[in-house]
Amino acid sequence: MPLKAGRTDMKLTIDKLKLTLGDFNLQCSLDLPSAKLTTLLGPSGCGKTSLLKSIAGLYSPGKGKIILGEKDITNLDPRFRKIGMVFQDYALFPHMNVQKNICYGMPHKGEKAHIRCAELLEMVELKGFEERRIEELSGGEKQRIALARALASEPELLLLDEPLSALDARLRKILRRQIKEIQKRTGITTVYVTHDQEEAMAISDLVVLMNGGRVIQTDSPEEIYRTPVNSFAGDFFGNANILSLEQSFSMLGKFDLHEIPSSVKGIKETIERDNPKLFFRPECCRVLGDEDSLKKDMELSCSGKLHYSEFGGDFHYMEIACGNQIIKIKSRDLSRRITGEKVRLAISLQDCLLLN
Repeated sequence: MPLKAGRTDMKLTIDKLKLTLGDFNLQCSLDLPSAKLTTLLGPSGCGKTSLLKSIAGLYSPGKGKIILGEKDITNLDPRFRKIGMVFQDYALFPHMNVQKNICYGMPHKGEKAHIRCAELLEMVELKGFEERRIEELSGGEKQRIALARALASEPELLLLDEPLSALDARLRKILRRQIKEIQKRTGITTVYVTHDQEEAMAISDLVVLMNGGRVIQTDSPEEIYRTPVNSFAGDFFGNANILSLEQSFSMLGKFDLHEIPSSVKGIKETIERDNPKLFFRPECCRVLGDEDSLKKDMELSCSGKLHYSEFGGDFHYMEIACGNQIIKIKSRDLSRRITGEKVRLAISLQDCLLLN
């Protein structure tokens, strides 16, 4: 039987929230779906942790409302918000064993609490760890105990503040998958803070991309990756090539802007005013051999010299110097190339995007 943590009809609404911390101002409105995992993503200082702490009741916004389900929790004491939290530094009690840590704050006591603890330990794949001391645990084990403890109180909302940032890369991948599976199994509405784009892409149902205290884009990972709303979103969420039109025409030759999908409204009228950029991902480029030709009216081409390369197993990451511009490509052509070697590229028009 799946463990259901609290209710699953817990949509989270952030309505015209304003928070001031010194010189920093956070302003946002969001509708986060029930029973889904939403990631708050952005660079350091963008406001993602401040927003999370406002939801938790650790910060008091100057204006706006925070509504969980049908209940306004804006001014509710954090103890009564029915929220579970997982922190970067675990925040476990070192003088208690694993069982006592998990049972702390449980609505059940005695035998019921011990049964619930055993269920949670099995869920986080630490069956039989009840009597372990905290100092005996690895970093990954501590984080899983922290997650079990956050779920033990049967919260209506789960908040995770960069929970994997202190772990090594291999363990992060293992635990992010486990967090995703546990969220699906429990059906708990979850808000997850990270600055790691790969992590956000891997686990999220919805991504809220933030910068400078504002929400830049809210969408699925796939949509933000494929159709970012502006240059910041395109550059921050995954690797990207972003060129001015002047650079594009100089390198790739003249091409019809009408053939390129656009996030810029009224592109024909706003080219001069908005100075849109040409955007394309490294995997949208292909290396042309001596006998290869362009797909007519479907591809752009440029030539340059190999500036840098990395072998990634099933792909080559390369940076090609085209004039004074570096083009990043991710190629399935696994041929070993020499720095300075001439490379000819083809770029799919339909995989390009015009951005503000």
